Amino acid sequence: MESEGLKQFLKIVGDAVYNLNTICVGLEGVSSGSITKAEDLTITWTTKDPKRTAMSARRFAIRSSLVFVEEALSDYIDFLSKCANQTQKIKNACDTEGAVERVSKLSKNTGGQEEYWLPFVILMIRWRNKVVHNSTTNFSPIHRKTILNNSSLIKERHAAINVEETLNNFDHKKITLKDFSTMMAITIRFIRHIDSELKPTVADVDSLRNQIIERELDGVYKRVIGVNGEKKQKSKFRAFINSNFTSIGDAEFDELFKVRYEIAREN
Repeated sequence: MESEGLKQFLKIVGDAVYNLNTICVGLEGVSSGSITKAEDLTITWTTKDPKRTAMSARRFAIRSSLVFVEEALSDYIDFLSKCANQTQKIKNACDTEGAVERVSKLSKNTGGQEEYWLPFVILMIRWRNKVVHNSTTNFSPIHRKTILNNSSLIKERHAAINVEETLNNFDHKKITLKDFSTMMAITIRFIRHIDSELKPTVADVDSLRNQIIERELDGVYKRVIGVNGEKKQKSKFRAFINSNFTSIGDAEFDELFKVRYEIAREN
């Protein structure tokens, strides 16, 4: 069963990928010259070289999408750290400073992964840092070797991608749609696996309270349990859970409703 954190992660990444693909489709029209600026579009835009303009905008859109995905990854790890059913080792891994260090420690504490998954997730993080901070950071030779050693398997599983070209693009601060799509697919597999192994849940007092506070829903929640009458309050509570915590089932809902006032208490 997908955790609440995984559902949020998949939604953000799915939206980023879909919107990027939509932009790329539109830019094909710009590149071919078949699409021009509508007269009622109140912006300044002209181009003497539609193909170059479209390619530049495409690269910008891909780089921007990297930021959304890396933030979604960070949010998932934050979610893990606030789930009371996680071990202290996992919580310590989540609380480590630095995105690369966090995913590395999480990977170390969960088994059964393909060996190229973690290096690709780290590559995505490093690439994002180049985009946002103009970082000159290098990619670890050990992770680079792991990816190259698995090049045939990666090519077979991920749309015939040439990982040598991908690594060369990283080195030269370039990125293609295929590079991005491959990193997204592998990052999703990595997080799905982590979620399946650790089975994080918000269906307990501490975890649900942590998530309500983290997502700044505490004001809304206090209004829900402030409603007069148990029947009406239960209806409001169910609507709140269904809207914000879709992984919580009926049995878990009933148990949480019994301790609804305890959930509202501050740590």
